[in-house]
Amino acid sequence: MLKIGGEEMSPLDAVSTQVSICFDKADTFFKSRFRRSSCDFSQRGRAAGTAHLHKNQIRFNPFMYNQNPQAFLESVVPHEVAHMVVYQIYGLNVKPHGKEWQAVMRKVFGLSPNRTHTFEVPPPKQAFEYHCACQTHQFTKRRHSKAQKGTEYICKLCQSSLKFSIEILNTK
Repeated sequence: MLKIGGEEMSPLDAVSTQVSICFDKADTFFKSRFRRSSCDFSQRGRAAGTAHLHKNQIRFNPFMYNQNPQAFLESVVPHEVAHMVVYQIYGLNVKPHGKEWQAVMRKVFGLSPNRTHTFEVPPPKQAFEYHCACQTHQFTKRRHSKAQKGTEYICKLCQSSLKFSIEILNTK
C-alpha cells in the first residue's frame, strides 16, 4: 500500500489518482476539459507504460511500479498522460515524442521529456539459446518465433548464421 495525501491506497488506486491529477493539471493549463483515460496493470515486457490512443486506455507495468512506486507515479504516469493529452489536442498528426509531447511534459508537468525509463526490466519467462561459430546467444520468445518463421539472424562478431540450440525456462 502506498500513502498519498496521508491515505493508504492500492497500487491501481494510486496510479488512477495520479492519472486524474495529471489530467487536472492539463485541464488547468489548457483551460479545457480532457477526456479521462481508463488505466490498468496489464503492460508487460520492457515498456513501463503504453497509451492506447484509440481505446482511451493507459496500460502500466506492475513489475516496474513495484520497484519504486513513487518514482513511477512521478515519471511514468505523466509521460503516458502527456500522450493522451497530445492526441486529444493534435490527433495522430504528430510524432509520439515530438515537440508537442515534449512541450506538455515541460510546461504542464514541469518534467524533463525523457523517452525512456530507468526501471529494471523483468527477465523473460522463456529464453531460447542459439549458437554461432564463436558463442551462444539468448533469444526472447518473439525473436525465436521470428527465427522459426524464416528470419535469419547473423552474429555481429563472426558473421555466421545463428542456429537454434535449446529452450531455457526461467524459474524466477
